[in-house]
This record gives sequence, structure tokens and C-alpha cells, in this order.
Amino acid sequence: MTFRCRRCGESWPDHPVTRVPCPVCGAPAGAWCRRPSGHRAWGETHVERERAALAAGVLRMCPGAARPPEQLKLEL
Repeated sequence: MTFRCRRCGESWPDHPVTRVPCPVCGAPAGAWCRRPSGHRAWGETHVERERAALAAGVLRMCPGAARPPEQLKLEL
């Protein structure tokens, strides 16, 4: 499955945010975040995980983003 940013059109073979572990739910790199019920939150990630991916350099700020990084959520 290919993931694409709706704003700028950049695409990836996997979701870049899933390349780092989630500091909120503990999902390992390569897996989707989990809801409190334990179910997979497919296509949804915690904002803290997105910030971690930005800090790790596996995700870059979208050039089409009009909001500051702390308000940005990757749109798929």
C-alpha cells in the first residue's frame, strides 16, 4: 500500500510515522498505534509519535502545511 500526503502529493511505500515506536501506546516500529481497547488504530497515529518521527528525521514537515508543527497531523 502506498501512502500519499493530500497537501503536497509526496508518497511513501509505508507510513513514515510507523518507522518509529509510539511513545504513547507502545506500538513498535512497523506497527500501527493501538486504541485503549487494544484494537489497532489503522491509519491513525498519536501526535506524539508524529513528533518523534519528525525528530528522528524519518518524516519532514509538509511544504503545503499552513499550521505550525505542533498543530500538524499527517493527512492521508
